[in-house]
Amino acid sequence: MTDPLPFGQSKLARASFCFCLLLGLLVPLANAAPREPMVIDFAGADIESAIKAIGQMTGRNFVIDPRVKGTINIVSGSPVTPEVAYQTLVAALRLQGFAVVEGRNVTRVLPEADARMQSGPVSDPGSAGEQIITRVFQVRHESAPQLVNALKPLIGANQSITANAASNTLLISESADNLRRIERILAAIDVPQGNDPQVLTLRHVSALEVARSLQGLFSGGTAGGLNITTDLRGNRLFLRADNPGLLLRAAGIAATMDKPEAGLGNIRVVHLRHADATRMAEMLRTLLGAEGNSQGNTNSNTGISASPGGNGTTTAVSENKPVSSPPQAGNALATGSMIQADAASNSLIITAPEGIFANLQNVIGMLDRRRAQVHIEALIVELSAERAAEFGIQWQDLSGLASNKLSVIGGTNFGDNSQNIISAARNIGNTGRGLNFGLVNGTINVPGLGTITNLGLLARFLESEVNANILSTPSIMTLDNEEAKIVIGQNLPFVTGSYSTTSGNSSVTPFQTYERRDVGLTLKVKPKITEGGVVHIQIYQEASSVQSGTAGSAAGPVTNKRSLESSVLVDDGRLIVLGGLIEDSLGNDEEKVPLLGDVPVLRNFFRYENRNRKKTNLMIFLRPTIVRDERDYESLTEDRYSQLLDAQKRHQAKRVPGWGDADAPRLPDLPPARSQP
Repeated sequence: MTDPLPFGQSKLARASFCFCLLLGLLVPLANAAPREPMVIDFAGADIESAIKAIGQMTGRNFVIDPRVKGTINIVSGSPVTPEVAYQTLVAALRLQGFAVVEGRNVTRVLPEADARMQSGPVSDPGSAGEQIITRVFQVRHESAPQLVNALKPLIGANQSITANAASNTLLISESADNLRRIERILAAIDVPQGNDPQVLTLRHVSALEVARSLQGLFSGGTAGGLNITTDLRGNRLFLRADNPGLLLRAAGIAATMDKPEAGLGNIRVVHLRHADATRMAEMLRTLLGAEGNSQGNTNSNTGISASPGGNGTTTAVSENKPVSSPPQAGNALATGSMIQADAASNSLIITAPEGIFANLQNVIGMLDRRRAQVHIEALIVELSAERAAEFGIQWQDLSGLASNKLSVIGGTNFGDNSQNIISAARNIGNTGRGLNFGLVNGTINVPGLGTITNLGLLARFLESEVNANILSTPSIMTLDNEEAKIVIGQNLPFVTGSYSTTSGNSSVTPFQTYERRDVGLTLKVKPKITEGGVVHIQIYQEASSVQSGTAGSAAGPVTNKRSLESSVLVDDGRLIVLGGLIEDSLGNDEEKVPLLGDVPVLRNFFRYENRNRKKTNLMIFLRPTIVRDERDYESLTEDRYSQLLDAQKRHQAKRVPGWGDADAPRLPDLPPARSQP
């Protein structure tokens, strides 16, 4: 055999040459062979081994999470390319609960729940496969937050879907194949639905009445609901709905209602919900009359007058001269128009052509609204403190009255009957309150007075203190721009005159005239709510009482009165001070004997002193609360009712065993508030 190596090299050199030759042949084969289609057969194979084999076929670098464990089954019936083998592996791993996240240089295999938190690619629409990617979808016609609930069931339990309302986009982390499916679903959903607002001009019926009927049939304000808006000036109806079928049905119902009433001609009945029919009829008749006079001045061929008919609830608009041409579209009146109110059903009966009726209906629609109410609470706070002191010494010597000889009597005499020493000597029971100290020397007979106590000295000491804390909170509720009045007190008679005749020696009084007046607490208000929510209130408040000790006076009782009349602006629910009185008075009543009453120390025996100091703080506050609907007055009523229940429970009388006490009357428990529709 001929040696292939030239020059007869050694065996070592010969072996090295053979290894290099074999390596040069195997490396190209190793790089080329995996790219060829081949049959895959992983039956019960370890996941890590299968990933390693696929990695060698595709040339990918895999990073395997330690939690990725188990076996895998992949069988191909025919040879597959390395890319198909890789996608088959990814699909098999997802069935096992594992996900594949592709990076720039490595491919990560980890539990599916953690895949969305990895830095995977943000794919373009052309991506495919089972690897987890993230994609942003721009929603053009629908609401992205509303689509989340529709697409959530199509997203894997371990993947995520979120909506950005500001940009109206969806952010979804899922497999590329599933994202392509979601893309096709969004393309079918996110299309114009033909739900642009429809405008319906009604000719025979009021747009407001049709809107109320449709609102009762369809729910509004929710997704897929019907939104209804009216244009009263043109008697138009605006309809919008996310559901084209709902929009079509609503438009059909409105068209069905827009027909003249059979058998009535141009006579129509309008039922009012909140306004008073009689007052509304008067206002509309005034409007018709004003418009008629205005047109009568501009059109020489037409004269229209409005006159009340019957009981004042009907006005007929009559034509003085015939008009050959029909009324123009802009005219507000026509021949034979009439408005009558039916107070029993709170309805209006209107006879007018279609154009005029539409104008009247617009006015009615704008005025027939629920009026707001105002709950007004007035707070009267009075704090008063009164302190009085009385000190005095009186003396007298009446012993000379018992002698027939020339004698001297004398003494000091101060104050009224309850303080005077002479009054006390005549009747010791006349002595007033406080500490009374005296010296008595028997009795003595005084001509003209009889026998009296010989009271030689009377010293009086008295100090009194009175504190008062009065809080009154009258409250009242009334309609906006309606006057209301509440009186809590007594109605007392006051003599205003008398007539008497004299017959012989006797006087006869045949009659007296009286005037009855309310004495107590009076609150009279008239609120008006402005567009800004501020309440303008005209208020009159009075707190009066009968002065103690004057109720049986022949001239009539003397009343103490504090009243306030004002007009103020107050914000809803805020407290404002209306007025008040801050008074601090000091009185010092002093009686003394000249000269002797000014001598130090000695002066206390020749003077009598009364001191009185009174402080009064009186303030009046007002707090209005606007009540617009049922919820407002229910909460207000519940609060006041609960306060009254608690007060009644605290003042329940204790039961005495064996007395058979009857239970005191109690208010029933407050019924629960009615649920809102």
